Amino acid sequence: MKEHMDLGLPEKLELQEFPDYMRISRKWFGGQVIFMTVFAIFWNGFLWQFYADMGEEADVFSKIFPLIHVAAGIGISYYAIAGWFNKSNVFVSKETIEINHRPIPWFGNKKIKSADLKQIYTKEKVSSGKNGTTVTYEVHAILNSGTNTKLLSGLEASEQALYIEQEIEKYLNIKNSPVRGAVG
Repeated sequence: MKEHMDLGLPEKLELQEFPDYMRISRKWFGGQVIFMTVFAIFWNGFLWQFYADMGEEADVFSKIFPLIHVAAGIGISYYAIAGWFNKSNVFVSKETIEINHRPIPWFGNKKIKSADLKQIYTKEKVSSGKNGTTVTYEVHAILNSGTNTKLLSGLEASEQALYIEQEIEKYLNIKNSPVRGAVG
């Protein structure tokens, strides 16, 4: 069996150790956030101009139909704002693992009892679209019940996910075991 090599602290991650717990934080800000901010400005600017040019004599259907685009603009703007300010925090103690995303509220917050953890592993997520393929990484946990749960997603580099996996396992004395489909 080969020796496991400790990873150093990757870019965008911060590790803080306290007497009763540790915290791993990941900043969201990056190139994708800048792109989404510019896209949101153009998208919402176009919609603003569209409604300004419509005039009061437009029928109700013409005013209501584009509302789905307005909702998309609000969602894109919310994502961009969160990207500028948010951090994902992983708090690990002997009792619990807690994941939260702050200061802008975001989905994916969770709390798991440390005693329920069997294994932590990293998974690659490949998304294909019109503009090519995007690869991101996720940190998953296998619970003693056999349930698989995602702890963190959207990590840009495998080193980030593997580092988080490594530090949780080290803190909780979980032996790293192979998991089918995991990034090695």
